Amino acid sequence: MIESIFRTSSLGNTQPWIFRIAARVIVIAMIVMGFGLSVGSGVVLWRTKSWVETSVSATGTVTAQSMSLQRGGPVGAPGRNTSASSRPTRAEVVAFTAADGTRVEFRSKISSSDPFAVGATVPVRYNPADPSDASIDTWFRLWGFPLIFMAVGVLEMCVGIIFLAVSRRVSA
Repeated sequence: MIESIFRTSSLGNTQPWIFRIAARVIVIAMIVMGFGLSVGSGVVLWRTKSWVETSVSATGTVTAQSMSLQRGGPVGAPGRNTSASSRPTRAEVVAFTAADGTRVEFRSKISSSDPFAVGATVPVRYNPADPSDASIDTWFRLWGFPLIFMAVGVLEMCVGIIFLAVSRRVSA
């Protein structure tokens, strides 16, 4: 099946050289994009690891939920898509007390359709030099998205490499 993409058209004739080149360009682009996605995710994971190593734990309380649309900014913001197809998501606003006694409030960087409830106690990590640089300390919120993007990048590279190997074998 994969070989047929590179060898013959639906009429059984050999594909013109332009189609073979276009297919290879697309496959190489897949490999490059997958590599870029993997490297970018690796950088984010490395930065997250460094941040976690220097951050401090605290306990916070969800004080509010900031609602936004999945494809835009805050609900009702000018120029934002407010159609029924847009799904509202919420990001928690969390308050905690830093080690020096300062009360800090931050908005979660991740919005969800199922956030922590207002009044819920949540684990928090924050940068002691800048307590406003904080995050809810759950595994998925710290590591989930970079790992998902890395897996997608690796998968895209593997598929591209397989297609490239098959195309070279077929044209040989």
